[in-house]
Amino acid sequence: MSDTATPKPTRLRAVIAALTMLVPALAIGLSYLAWAPVLPAEVASHWSGAGAPDDSLPTMPVLITTLVVALVSAVATIVLLAVPRPQMRTKRMIVLLIGLVAGMAAAVWIIPTWLTVQAGSVDGAVLGLWIVPLAVSSLWGVIPAAILPAQPLHLPGAVPVSMELGETEVGAWSRTITATMFAWMTAVVVALTAAIYIPIVLQGEVEVAVFGLVVMVAAALVCASFIRLRVSVDWRGLRVVSLFGIPLKRIPLDRVDVVEATDIRPMDWGGWGYRVMPGRSAVVLRAGAGLVVTTTADKQFAITIDEPERPAGLLQALAARV
Repeated sequence: MSDTATPKPTRLRAVIAALTMLVPALAIGLSYLAWAPVLPAEVASHWSGAGAPDDSLPTMPVLITTLVVALVSAVATIVLLAVPRPQMRTKRMIVLLIGLVAGMAAAVWIIPTWLTVQAGSVDGAVLGLWIVPLAVSSLWGVIPAAILPAQPLHLPGAVPVSMELGETEVGAWSRTITATMFAWMTAVVVALTAAIYIPIVLQGEVEVAVFGLVVMVAAALVCASFIRLRVSVDWRGLRVVSLFGIPLKRIPLDRVDVVEATDIRPMDWGGWGYRVMPGRSAVVLRAGAGLVVTTTADKQFAITIDEPERPAGLLQALAARV
C-alpha cells in the first residue's frame, strides 16, 4: 500500500514517532527550568578522557544552540511524516538520522550542564561513567525509526513475474556478474596502501605500520570480493556468493513471497555495494535492471542483474511449489 492511502495503524505509529522526537527538546527545556537558579556562567564542553574537562563554553549559547537543533529536528520530522512522499522505508532512514542529531543535542546540553552544576565549577565536572550515556544518546533516532512501520518499498514499474513448470519439471539458473567499479576500488586501495606503508616498512618501523596495514589489506579484500559475484536460483532458493566463496545472501524458497523484475535506483537502496538497512538489503553494482525479492516477513532484497525476468520467474515458480 502506498503512503498516499495510509491506514489508521500506520498513521498512529507515525504520530507516536513524531511525539518521541519532541522528547530531546522537552528534556532541554525542562532541565533549564529546573537548573535556572543555579546555572553557572560557563559549562564544561570538552573532555580528552573520562577525567576533568579541558574546555568550557558560555552557558546560554550552548542552551540556545542545542534547543534550536532539537526543535528543528522535531519540526522536520513532523513535516516529513505528514507529507505523502518519500515512501515509509525512506522516511525511517531519514528519521533515524534526524533523531541521532536531536539526541546528541540533548546530551550535549544536559550531561555537561548537570556535571558542572553538581560540581559547582567547570574544573570539577569529571566525566567518569557519564561518557556512556553521552555516547548512547546519539542512538535516540533508533526509537522513532523503530516505531514507524516497515512497509515494503514500492517500486514504480516493478513487474511480478513467474513461469509455468510442469509437475515433474525442475529448474536452475545461475550467472556470474562482474563489477568493474569494485575492481578499480581494489586497485586504488592497494595503490594507497603501497604508497603509505612501503616507505614506513623500508625505514624499519614495521610495528608502527602493522595496524594500519591490516586495516588497508582488509579493505582491499572486501572490495575485491565484490568484483565477481555468483547469483543462482534453484531448489535452494536465491543465493549470492562472493568471489572468495563467501555467501552474501540466501533466501530459501519457503521465505519467498513476491519476486519482481524492475529498475534498481542505487539511492533507493542506500547507494552502491552491499547495503543493509532496516527491513531491506541489496547488492547494487550499478543502476539498471535487477530483481527484488519480498520475503514472507515483509523484508526486501534487491540485486542488479541483466535480464532479471528469467531468474525472477523461475524463483517465483519454485517458491509457489513450497
